[in-house]
Formats: sequence, C-alpha cells, structure tokens
Amino acid sequence: MAARIGISKSNVVETAFDLLEETQNIQLVSMTAVAARLGIRVQSLYAHIDGTVGLQRELALRSLKKLAQHLNQAAIGVAGIDAIRAVLKAKFDFALEHPAAFKASIYPPGNDAQIKEAIEQVNYPMHKILQDTGVQESMIIHWSRLVLSAIYGYSALHQNGQLTLPVSTKESIDYIITVLVTEINGKTSIVR
Repeated sequence: MAARIGISKSNVVETAFDLLEETQNIQLVSMTAVAARLGIRVQSLYAHIDGTVGLQRELALRSLKKLAQHLNQAAIGVAGIDAIRAVLKAKFDFALEHPAAFKASIYPPGNDAQIKEAIEQVNYPMHKILQDTGVQESMIIHWSRLVLSAIYGYSALHQNGQLTLPVSTKESIDYIITVLVTEINGKTSIVR
C-alpha cells in the first residue's frame, strides 16, 4: 500500500482521536488501526509519531486539551461554591461522555513540558477557584487527587456496567459532588 500524499502529524493525531471517540476503548487505538484508517503502512506513521508511546502521548495531549476547554467553559460566570460544583459536574460529565478520552488524559507527565502544561490547563479552573476562596496549596493538591480518584473510579464502574443498584446514577453523581463540595467548603473562607 503506497503512502497517501499530504498526510501530516495533525492528520494522524486527528484520526487516532476519532478512533478513540468511536471505539471508546484506548486499547483499540493502535498504530495498525490508525494506519489502516489513513490507508497507509504502519511504517509510514513513524515519520509523524514516535511509535505506540508517541501515539499515547498525542492522545493524552488532545484529551487534556478537550478536557481543559470543557472545564474552563463550566467555570465561566460562576464563583465560589457554585463554581466548584460546576467544574466538578463538568469533569464528571466529560468522564462519562468521553470515557476513553478521560482515561487517555490520565498520563504520567515525567519531564514532558507539554504534558505538564496541558495538565496545568486542566487543573487551572478548579485551582484558581480554590485559591480565590482561601484554600491552601497543599490542601488543593490533596483534594484534587481525591476528586480525580472519585471521578476515575466512578467512570470506570459506570463504563463497565457495574453500577447496578436501583438508584439513579445521576443521583449518585450529585451525591458525590455534594460530599466533595462539603469537604472542601470547610477549608475555604467563603461565608454563606
């Protein structure tokens, strides 16, 4: 199979992300699958992507960018506890609507400056809200880890069909958000 003229790194990443969104399974987005979708040989991808690790990195960057946009949009026009609640809800929504992209966004940054910056952009809305409400930096980090763990775990259980008790999953999300907001509200300087 001959390489198609005009394939760029952007085409490769876009195709990989489209596959991720279509399959909702990061394991199915392989170099082979991307090459087949583009109509090129796998070897041709190496001109644009540094193998499987490079493909996962690009999916992480793209997923982090989409998540950051989603969270920033949620934070517009709200402040304090309402903003915390809005950003938490947006993060839950993203994780449930785009489970594979959410999973891809959880990528260890190591020394990768681009990944670190993308993670900072995802964290920015909530960290800014919490800083503005007087929460100390160490508590923000602990609470952010709690939030990530709760949303990641809930999303995984939801995606695998393991939330089978006869209570609305939406009600469960609202309850988790209320618990998280109550936890952090005790650490803020907000007077309600």
